[in-house]
Amino acid sequence: MQERVVLSKGFFLGSFLGSFVLFIILYILGFVAIAATEEVLWGVLFFILALLALIYSGVIMAILVYKMWKAIQDGYARTTPGKAAGFLFIPFFNYYWIFQAIWGFSVDYNAYIERHSIAVNKLPTSLFFNLCNSSCIIDSAIFRDTDIPCSSYYFYDFDSSNL
Repeated sequence: MQERVVLSKGFFLGSFLGSFVLFIILYILGFVAIAATEEVLWGVLFFILALLALIYSGVIMAILVYKMWKAIQDGYARTTPGKAAGFLFIPFFNYYWIFQAIWGFSVDYNAYIERHSIAVNKLPTSLFFNLCNSSCIIDSAIFRDTDIPCSSYYFYDFDSSNL
């Protein structure tokens, strides 16, 4: 029998959103500290704290992805939990892998509940697909000076020189 995987919605959602909001606040405070004073040390300190909040957010997301995939391991899943979470940390490859780890999970989850005749609602695969695209769009906006391909370029036509 498969081991039961328990996920705490409050912990994962609270940790992810809380650390991301903290990142934004600390990042803005870093710029304010540098602009308001001639002392760069405070700005650097805020930037380091913001980076730590962002790293924590990434670790929480990786743990969530691992646990999601662990819950549907029955021999038919497209990947293992370790690959699903770990391959997201490979530079450039992660632009492809996010679609396998996030959108692919919704597809495999729906197949899992059909195979096992579990009476729960199916996951909206289009929502997961759009989450992956949104991630690529935001990443492309942040790294707009690099020519990193992403599927979002096929859906959205924007001039990156105006970003």
